[in-house]
Amino acid sequence: MKKTKKTLPVALATLIALAFSCQSAKNVAEVQNQAPEAQQSQNSESEQLAGQSNLPEENPIQLKEAELKEKFQLTDEKIPFREVWGYVMNGREHEFSVKYPITDVGYFVDAVNIWSEQGPVPPRNKFFKNYTGRVHLVTSCDSSSQTHLLLDPSLPLRNRIINQLVEAAKTYDGLQVDWELVKKRDKENFLEFLKILKRKLGNKPLTVAIPARTKTLQNDQYDYADLAKIVDKILIMAYDEHWSTSAPGAIGSTDWCKRIAEYAKTVIPENKLIMGISFYGRIWTNDREGGRAWYHEGMERIRNEKSAQMQRDEFGVPYYQFEKTVTLTGWFDDMLSLKIKCQMYKEININRIGFWRVGQEDHNFWNHLKISR
Repeated sequence: MKKTKKTLPVALATLIALAFSCQSAKNVAEVQNQAPEAQQSQNSESEQLAGQSNLPEENPIQLKEAELKEKFQLTDEKIPFREVWGYVMNGREHEFSVKYPITDVGYFVDAVNIWSEQGPVPPRNKFFKNYTGRVHLVTSCDSSSQTHLLLDPSLPLRNRIINQLVEAAKTYDGLQVDWELVKKRDKENFLEFLKILKRKLGNKPLTVAIPARTKTLQNDQYDYADLAKIVDKILIMAYDEHWSTSAPGAIGSTDWCKRIAEYAKTVIPENKLIMGISFYGRIWTNDREGGRAWYHEGMERIRNEKSAQMQRDEFGVPYYQFEKTVTLTGWFDDMLSLKIKCQMYKEININRIGFWRVGQEDHNFWNHLKISR
């Protein structure tokens, strides 16, 4: 059946249109006849709503930072320390400034070389002529096997490296031993090595940089109490709580650093204790396939899982490519977190801190420290 379109009679449509027209005119008249105060109130409310819609959204990280500043009662006052050590890497001397509040520079020169010798060391004044603080030559050894041999009293290597280090430190204000690969079985040889160095250095201070501990370990080659009896100062490297192959996390969380410092205070005299702080950060990835060597079975499995198309080069060597989503996680310290950590140290009466290393930091951080005399 064909549907027909129904229409209103013309007269009725006209009456409805006139009614709407009269009502609209009435509404306009009511608005025009309102008192000025009422109109201003409506305008003000409209302006407020418009202004609210244009306000910038609150930044969550700024809110968190404000909360932390209040929680830890941070102020603009500079945090005072009796000693501030700053480590300078050989070849990166330009990153150091005499304007920084640093009392002691640890000058990290080339490690003991493959011939078990200390290579050439520039004289102190070559890079630190205008610096009025103390500069300590820092020695390191990058091999556990070589460290073992250098510490062996039955070999001529020990006396030779000791004499070379004393000679290299002649123009410096002190010597620091940063040998991080000493094995437990070499503990007594290490202590004897330090005793000989201390004796041959005369009045120059001998210091060590050693790993972090939160308690006394059995037969520890870096036993805090034993070392404190020999050397003038001990810098504890309170960093690498999380490292390159660990799960992501803080380089040195403040709670962890506090536990280290509180333990160290029980076995190291106050005037010998320096707490090390890191300036660097790390980035971790959740990718476990790239950057590794694989068995043939592993290569084939990954190719099949990723549906990767195998290709061959001109000599028939197979290869394939595929794309994947990778998550990168970075942890580092900035001015806020460093201020919180430094303030924590002051609150537990740590008067000496040291930074690894100069050049890796936000340079504005130095504005928040000062030297107390």
